[in-house]
Amino acid sequence: ALFPYSEIPYLEEVASLHQDNAPVHTAYIVRDALNELQCDIMEWPPYSPDLNPIENLWALLKAEILKRHPELMQLPNNEPTLELLLEAAQEAWEALDIDLFKHLSETMPHRVADVIKYGGWHTSY
Repeated sequence: ALFPYSEIPYLEEVASLHQDNAPVHTAYIVRDALNELQCDIMEWPPYSPDLNPIENLWALLKAEILKRHPELMQLPNNEPTLELLLEAAQEAWEALDIDLFKHLSETMPHRVADVIKYGGWHTSY
């Protein structure tokens, strides 16, 4: 999903869109839409989740959801459960400390240095 810049904490006014190379992100319809929106898309190597701070954010968000609503793990996979999950995710998102976004973005130089240090192999991130 694309969010207005104003809704993303600590985002510079001039920013690049970062996405992994999953097929849903590289489909013609997606590329055409991003071109039409004149999005500046950052080139990114495939299969590099250790370079992507959003992976850490997803893990933290999942942990926050399960901490607040452990019962979700026992519920069936159906529409009412999905509604509960969406509500829990919104609640967990709003509970995240805003400084977390800044911290994760500030880890990028270290992530890149680790990739170089380990010759492109897996890093500590």
